[in-house]
Amino acid sequence: MTQLTLRAAISDDASGINAIYNPFIRESAATFETVEYSEAERRCWLDDRLGDPRYPVIIGADADSRIVGFASASAFDPRAAYETSVKVSVFVAPEGQGKGLGGALYKALFEALAGADIHRAYALIVTPNPGSIALHEGFGFAHVATLGEVGRKFGRFRDVMWFEKRL
Repeated sequence: MTQLTLRAAISDDASGINAIYNPFIRESAATFETVEYSEAERRCWLDDRLGDPRYPVIIGADADSRIVGFASASAFDPRAAYETSVKVSVFVAPEGQGKGLGGALYKALFEALAGADIHRAYALIVTPNPGSIALHEGFGFAHVATLGEVGRKFGRFRDVMWFEKRL
């Protein structure tokens, strides 16, 4: 990627985010979601986050303004006592992987979270995924648990590694 623009997502980014994420739903165990997002559902997902400093969504766009990746923070759990913890994730289009885009997106995401009342960030990584593990460890995440065969996708049980970062 020669030129990359990082910015906060807006509602109109729904289809671009889906163009990145929906193939992961269809073709990868990297997410345990099994139903693709419609554009309307993604707009609602974005609108629920806009203006809430705890749940930023950062997009990366190429020189043609095409979204090539995004990073987001979501509620760790809907119960109130968990409000200072978030789950974070980053998804990058295949052509952008291995070029530092995931790291750039996470850097921007954690900068956005710096002003929020967030104490811990958690990342869930479906194994095997050495690239994601390296990315998270590079951002100071520590492996705190592995849940064995906690989910099933594409007819196979999968382990999920939990990583934690103090903010």
